[in-house]
Amino acid sequence: MFRLVIAWTLMAPLAALAATWHGHGEDFVIGVDENTNALQVEYDPLLFPYPLPPSDDPLLAGWTLDDPGLIALDAPDPHDPSFVPVDPDADIAFELIAVSRPEFKVWNPLGPGEPGFQILPGEVYNFPGVGEFHAHVWWHIDAADPSYDPNVSAWEVTFRFVDLRTAGAHGPSDPVTVAFTPEPGTLIPLLAAVLALRCRANQRIGAHALACTPRNVPACRRRHREFNQEEVP
Repeated sequence: MFRLVIAWTLMAPLAALAATWHGHGEDFVIGVDENTNALQVEYDPLLFPYPLPPSDDPLLAGWTLDDPGLIALDAPDPHDPSFVPVDPDADIAFELIAVSRPEFKVWNPLGPGEPGFQILPGEVYNFPGVGEFHAHVWWHIDAADPSYDPNVSAWEVTFRFVDLRTAGAHGPSDPVTVAFTPEPGTLIPLLAAVLALRCRANQRIGAHALACTPRNVPACRRRHREFNQEEVP
């Protein structure tokens, strides 16, 4: 009996966190609170901080993924009858409110990593069409950003959903704040590669050129500093 009490004490906080989640997968699910006509977001809080894998896109240095997605509720939730789909004419948008550090970036799915496609705090990404939607913005920890600090282990982002209609609109959702983190075991190899690229880009072309690889990054950076101290003829 004592063991059961201890087990319940440990599990109760997790049960409370999951109480508002009804099994919609990893995505953020957007519907409406029928009682208030305000947009409502459901997601699994136990998934966060959400691990991002290393990027294989040269435009997105660091860690990135287009999951979790942003998806409209397609039918009333049997576990919560007041959680219903948005109006068929609703014009829903994702509004980015804040990021904890500038190297955490959110990208429009039409051009991740390209100039003009970053969603900045205070900006919105309007889902195509009206009514139901299913979109995937890109969540990105940019290891090439000058503000990147390898001592930071998690980055927070705050956003909400709004209805852009001028009449009969749903009210905005409550803000959602979640955290993202690099996938375990990927931090050191990826940082070595990023440093190697920076070193290669900055070193001089000529007799003093030194090939940079993840194995000789310290030597490469030291050689680069020595070059910069030389006088240019």
